[in-house]
Amino acid sequence: MGNDVLEIHNASYPTQQGSRNQIIEEIIGGIRKNGITLALSRDEFYLVIDETLTNAMEHGNGWDPAKNVLVKVIRSENFLDVIIQDEGKGFQYEDAGSSEKSIKNLQPRGRGIYIIRQFCVPSWNKKGNVINLRFTISR
Repeated sequence: MGNDVLEIHNASYPTQQGSRNQIIEEIIGGIRKNGITLALSRDEFYLVIDETLTNAMEHGNGWDPAKNVLVKVIRSENFLDVIIQDEGKGFQYEDAGSSEKSIKNLQPRGRGIYIIRQFCVPSWNKKGNVINLRFTISR
């Protein structure tokens, strides 16, 4: 495959609580259609994408249905990148979800980034409103 990249998914979605399942199923369908197997389970992948979409829609877009979330999925030779962008002001992501405090205080709220970090390698743009979730592709 070399340095080739393949765009699997590129779509914009309105911020709606009930839309996350459909978005995730579209992403998973595109991955499956392209014969890609990840180094984590479908449920783990689903959890990571659901947490990320929830963060983008809730914290980024404030559940404003006039604001959109952009989702791109790109396959390279060894990785699958899921890029999610919201229309929010961003946040300070440097230490988010990586401290002992995150582990000890796993409450129903505020645990999303910690969970995300357990299953993939996240990175953000400087502003903090775009996250790239990097997943390893199984061989």
